[in-house]
Amino acid sequence: MKKNGKRLSLISLVFTLLTHLMYAQTDSTEVASIYGFYSYSSSLMNASSASELTIQGNASHTATGVQLTPASSGQFGGLFINGRTFTSVNGLHVEFEYDMKNGTPLGGTYGDGLSFFLYDGAVTSPTIGAPGAGLGYSYNRTKDTYASQRKPGLTGAYLGIALDEFGNFKSKRFQGESRINGISGVTWSQATSHITLRGARGAAINTTGLGLGYTGYPVLVTRSTLSNTGTVGRILQTDRSYAATSNTLSSQFDLRNNAGEFRKVYLDLIPHFTSPTTTDGFDIKVDMQTDQNGTPVNIINYYHYKTSVPYTENANPQTTDFNTSDTEGAATSQTLDATVPAVLKLGFAAATGAAFQQHIIRNVKLTLPYAAVANDDVTSTCKFQPVAIPVFNNDIAYKGPISITTPPTGSNMNIDYSTFSFTKSSETDLTLYRKKVTTEGTWTYNKSTGIVTFNPSSGFTGTATMTYTIKGRTVKDSNGKIVEPYGDTAYRSVPATITVNLKTSGCIYSVISNIMVTQEVK
Repeated sequence: MKKNGKRLSLISLVFTLLTHLMYAQTDSTEVASIYGFYSYSSSLMNASSASELTIQGNASHTATGVQLTPASSGQFGGLFINGRTFTSVNGLHVEFEYDMKNGTPLGGTYGDGLSFFLYDGAVTSPTIGAPGAGLGYSYNRTKDTYASQRKPGLTGAYLGIALDEFGNFKSKRFQGESRINGISGVTWSQATSHITLRGARGAAINTTGLGLGYTGYPVLVTRSTLSNTGTVGRILQTDRSYAATSNTLSSQFDLRNNAGEFRKVYLDLIPHFTSPTTTDGFDIKVDMQTDQNGTPVNIINYYHYKTSVPYTENANPQTTDFNTSDTEGAATSQTLDATVPAVLKLGFAAATGAAFQQHIIRNVKLTLPYAAVANDDVTSTCKFQPVAIPVFNNDIAYKGPISITTPPTGSNMNIDYSTFSFTKSSETDLTLYRKKVTTEGTWTYNKSTGIVTFNPSSGFTGTATMTYTIKGRTVKDSNGKIVEPYGDTAYRSVPATITVNLKTSGCIYSVISNIMVTQEVK
């Protein structure tokens, strides 16, 4: 590549003096989403100024993410992404990384764990649920002696998914200081390190303890990550009993990550179609990646969370919670109204109880199931030398109808090259940016080849970065009905980052008739 070194330096100087802002060139726009959904991502690192985030309890913002609890006893904290709502009609795909370690336990036990939850988007001021075994999602009832420990469940709760290290989140309890429905009478071969789903808040049943916020939240399904043999899981049946789960894990592991690595959780809520136009709740899938390059392990395999859920309130007082009696009353059959809210919000909570355990959350992403996936790219070039980056090589878009029986296929061949865009001003920005000029250099995208070219500014060394997003294609049937929606703006990927390292070593520079020639040494 040939450049006039003197002319380029002058041009760069003039550009810098005239504008210290990023220059963007566009050549088209896209149509607004018909689903009203926009993807979300946040590293949560040093995120204290993010307007959509609120924390409660002992949670704090750190350089590595939001620390829900430090590694000490009696800690309890929550994080709400309360400034964003997400439409639920097409389901949800959630990813996050967690750190759950540094236990110096009392008596050799770790606890308690952390929860991810979805709640009604109409709630403006949510409050986390009970500490300890409640993991900030479910409630805790008590007799009068322990009245200060009464705590309703999460405001507007729709679904809670717990990474329950100690294992109490799934359990029924009836004792003076803790009363909550759950699974009882099971002798677990692996009672700890469970992934457990609890359902929505229930309706008020009476005024003697089972009021609003103190019913519902039933256990839907639970599974230990530690074994494939023995009694390791249970799933709620339509007759209100719990049957053994049948899902076999491809590998077993403890939820704690004491080696120091962050682990990654993948959650899918796929609309459960009972007819081409009618749905009944979601099919829920939970996977976990235990190391950076490993294959995710499937733990919950498409549990059908219906809009109406028969369950049992089985931790009832004989007469009332508002006395000092420890006498348990009869269980009652209930039916949970789990109608999916039109819009949802999400959050996290964690608790340590009497044990010690640190909980940190970072790198949260929220998209629609089978939205396009753009992955980071890293390359290098010499000073003055442009570099071409085939960014789609490690990206994915989907093709095929959305179904859990025959899922759509993902490939970089399904990417619509015309939908590429460099950094947008906001998630609702419909402009497609093909060229951006920064102080580091010029970024240009060729929609015919799918290649991004970075041309560094004269004299610039160091690292240059740029983000971009992509989409797939929309397919309609002969009647104009959408059967593959992947070209809708709702299915746009969260941003990926292109990183170019400008090298000064390993390069040969020469001047021929005032023309600078740069060559990278291979």
